Amino acid sequence: MADFDNIKEIGFFKALFLTWKKSLFSPEVFYKELNYDADAMVSDSELGILHPYFYALIFTYIGLVFSLFWEVFFFKISLYSTYAILPEIPLFLSDKSSMVLYLIAGIIFLLLLFGILYTIFLAILTIIIHGFVMLMGGNRGIKNTFRIIGYASGVGVFSILPIFGYNISAAWFAVLLIIGVKETGKLSTQRSIMTLLLPFILISMIFITFLIKIILTR
Repeated sequence: MADFDNIKEIGFFKALFLTWKKSLFSPEVFYKELNYDADAMVSDSELGILHPYFYALIFTYIGLVFSLFWEVFFFKISLYSTYAILPEIPLFLSDKSSMVLYLIAGIIFLLLLFGILYTIFLAILTIIIHGFVMLMGGNRGIKNTFRIIGYASGVGVFSILPIFGYNISAAWFAVLLIIGVKETGKLSTQRSIMTLLLPFILISMIFITFLIKIILTR
C-alpha cells in the first residue's frame, strides 16, 4: 500500500512526500507494493480510491496554480497577446476592495469548477485505460487502474516549470502509467505500452475523422 493510504499513522505531509518521492523516482518498487502489503496482509480489495483521488487532486491543483501564475507572468511581459476572451471587471467593482472580493470569488468558483471537471476526466480516463488493460489480458479490477492513475498524478508538480513543465509532466505521467499497469497487472512491457498507445491512437483517429467531416461540409 502507498504511504498516503496510511495517513493516520504516518502523518499527512510526511505520507504525501513519501508517496510522491517513491511513485516518481522508484516507480517499479512503488507499484509492486501499491495494492498489497504482505506484512499487514492488506489486499487491493481492502484499499479504497479516496486517498489516491485526493492525492491526484492536490497535485493537479498545484499544477493549475503555477500554470495560472506563469500565464499571468508572461502576459505581463507581453509574451502572450490573445487574452480578448477574458471577462472585463465590472465598473461597479472599480475600487480596490471590491475588486479583491471579485477576484477571490472568481478564483473559488474556478477551483470548484475545475475540481468537478477533473473528477469527470479522471473517471473517464480510468474507464478507457481499464478497458484496454482488460483487452491486453489484465485481471485486476477497475479500482486498481484508478489507483495507478491517481498516484501517477504527482507529476503535476513539474508544472511549476515554465514553458516545458506540461511536456515533462505528460511524458512522465505516461511512463508511470505503463510501469503501473505492468507491475500491478502482471502484463509484459509491450502489452503495458499498448494499453496506453491504443487509446491515444483511437482518440486521434476519432479527432481526425471529426476534423475531416467539418472540412468537407464547408
